[in-house]
Amino acid sequence: MGYIKAKHRQLLDYIDMYGELPNKWDKLIKENEQYHNLIIKEKGICTCTNCNYKFVSSKKVNQTEKCPNCKHTFLIKSGKLTYYKFSDYLALLDKVDDTLVIRYFETLSTYNKVNDEYKINRSTVEFCRSFIGEDYATFLSNRVTNCNWNRYINHYEKQESWREYSRSYSAVHKAIVYPYNIKKVLKNTPYKYSMLWDLAKHSEYINIESLLEDSLEYPSIEMLIKFKLYNLALRGREFENNGSFQKIFGVSKDFYPFMKRYNITYKQLEILRLLQEKDIKKIRYLENFSIYDLQDIVNFISIDKFIKYTKLHHRKIDTSLYKDYLRLAIQSGYDIKNKKYAFPKDLKAEHDKLVEQFRIENRKKINKDIIKREKLLSKNTFKNKNYIIFPATSIDSLEDESKQQHNCVKTYAERYAEGLCDIYFMRNVREQNKSLVTIEVKENKIVQSKIKYNKNPNKIQISFLNEWEQKVLKEVA
Repeated sequence: MGYIKAKHRQLLDYIDMYGELPNKWDKLIKENEQYHNLIIKEKGICTCTNCNYKFVSSKKVNQTEKCPNCKHTFLIKSGKLTYYKFSDYLALLDKVDDTLVIRYFETLSTYNKVNDEYKINRSTVEFCRSFIGEDYATFLSNRVTNCNWNRYINHYEKQESWREYSRSYSAVHKAIVYPYNIKKVLKNTPYKYSMLWDLAKHSEYINIESLLEDSLEYPSIEMLIKFKLYNLALRGREFENNGSFQKIFGVSKDFYPFMKRYNITYKQLEILRLLQEKDIKKIRYLENFSIYDLQDIVNFISIDKFIKYTKLHHRKIDTSLYKDYLRLAIQSGYDIKNKKYAFPKDLKAEHDKLVEQFRIENRKKINKDIIKREKLLSKNTFKNKNYIIFPATSIDSLEDESKQQHNCVKTYAERYAEGLCDIYFMRNVREQNKSLVTIEVKENKIVQSKIKYNKNPNKIQISFLNEWEQKVLKEVA
């Protein structure tokens, strides 16, 4: 089990012996178990496992359907299903001997088909406790086993011992939090003004441990809860706590009733900043795409045009590819106000065409700059009766050098063209078309000199290179 500090051992033992669950705990479990149901479809007839109501639906297996009787929406599964499992984590905030503790439970519902009928078993057990504050520590029950990064909680094993959880990441990332006692528990603590009890009532899954910690450091969390922007409060770190509404949220105050009504998420707010429209349908549609890509795409075309284009392609648009296409189209002088260029029928083909076109044009530009540099550096040409050194003359010459030497000097073309380095070739006087030594120079100093397969030159070659550096490069410097 490992060593546990005396204080933590006393707290764990006290909870085991005297810890009680609050009055509405069973209510929370039953409310959650309602979502642990299925619609079983067999021979065209659907049966809701929540209320046993039978009805006909055109929906297919693995789609969701709303039961006409209990009005809940559940996943449809085939009547051939023999086993299915639902599980959720529940969190209970408590105080023991003036120490805050979060008690974590797993609620489990399993479906087993026995004699053509589904037997439903439900169970809720405690498996983890986290003590908050100066003596922070997390403990797992003996019910918990880990295998290949997967956690398994045995609901039928008696709870007998605890072990400290020592990993760097949280034992439980998100849970459904019992909301009814939080205000009372946090009274007379540093968290008494946090408003986290209100957030727990209006949020399905939250990381209560992280929120407790953040509420002390980020007053914006309390502000957002008071604004009833509960989903944004979950990302309270992203917001300032002062300034105008526009400064805090990136939209005018006119949008507040809309934001509150739909309890918008942080991603929805990012989209709202781009859209500047009170249209939740558009926002929810745009959630299907990367916000980072959208932020670039709106620099080229309007959001409405983007939506229209994606709908024509049934949302099957690679937004990263599309933004790159639009950038290249503008660089190539295309008028993207023209639908032909703004909305290509075959995005990948048109993108690849522009990439190749850009590569060719860019190659021409780089080659032109290399020719200019070669003329500038030709004054550094140096030779004796055996060797000659001269600057690279073109992209083709760099590619030929790479091929002959089996090195990567061709990848230096752009840097060479921009003057970030100088590339020279050292050859035998009698065989000037045959590669011998590839040289990189920076600030009139040799930084690299390699023969074939990136091996070092011999002593005679190095002597000639040193002579060139001393007599030519340093003279230029």
